Amino acid sequence: MKRIVLLVCLTIFSSQAMAFEAGGLSLDTPNVLKKGEGSFGIRHRFYGKANDFEKFLGTDDGGNMHFLLKYAIINNLVVGVNHTRNQSAYGLGIEYAKDFATYGKMGIRLNTFTLDDFHFDKRQKSYFINMSYQTPNLFEHLRFTLNGGYDKYYQHNTLGLGIDINMKNTLSWLTFTEEMSFLAEYYPQIDKVDTISGKKDAFAVGIKFQTFAHHFELLLTNSTNMDPRTMSLGTANNDLHFGFNINRKF
Repeated sequence: MKRIVLLVCLTIFSSQAMAFEAGGLSLDTPNVLKKGEGSFGIRHRFYGKANDFEKFLGTDDGGNMHFLLKYAIINNLVVGVNHTRNQSAYGLGIEYAKDFATYGKMGIRLNTFTLDDFHFDKRQKSYFINMSYQTPNLFEHLRFTLNGGYDKYYQHNTLGLGIDINMKNTLSWLTFTEEMSFLAEYYPQIDKVDTISGKKDAFAVGIKFQTFAHHFELLLTNSTNMDPRTMSLGTANNDLHFGFNINRKF
C-alpha cells in the first residue's frame, strides 16, 4: 500500500505539466507523443462487489493493479513497460501512432510479455498486437474508439469499442463539468477461447476528470481485468466492481 501511495504522489505532484490527450478506461488509444514526452498510468480494480456495503463497496477485498510507463524515443514512436498484478505479468512494448487531423488518430502497439500461469511450472512468454483508432471530437462532444487485435498467448482475435462524451460548454455554470467526460467501453467476444473465455462480455462505464496534465477516472465494471487483451476474454458474471485510473503526461 505504501508503494501505491508513493507512486500516486509522484504522479500527481511532479513539477512538469502539459496538455493530455483523450484516453480510455481500459482501451488502447493512439499515443501521439513528441520526442522526449511520456506518460505514466495506474489502474486499479477492486475484487469485491460494488454493492457489498459491509466491505465498503467491495474495496476491502483487495484488487488487481496495472502500472504503465511510456516514453517517445522519436516523434510518434513510443516504447513502454508495464506490470499487472494478476498472473504477475510484465510487459515490454513498442507502438506507433499518427494524428490525421480531421480523420482522427490511428496507432498500432506490439506488447511482449511474461506471466505466471498455474498450468505451467515456468513463466510463459508471448505477445499481443493491437490496432487502435480514435475519431476526432465530433460535434464538439463525442469521440469513438475502436481496438482490434490478436492475442498470441490464447491464440484469439480481440475487439474493443468505446465512447467518450465530454461536457465542455454544456453546463458552463457548473465550472467543474468543463473538463469532465462520461466514458463507456464494451468488449464483445468475437473469438472465444475454450475453458478460458467467460460467459459474459466485459464492459466498463465511468467518469473522467481532466486537468492540464492528468486524467482521473472513476468507474464501474463487470471485470477486474484492465487491458484490451484480457478484457476481451469476458467475465464469469455481471457483478459490478469499482475501479479507478490515474494518468499523467510528462
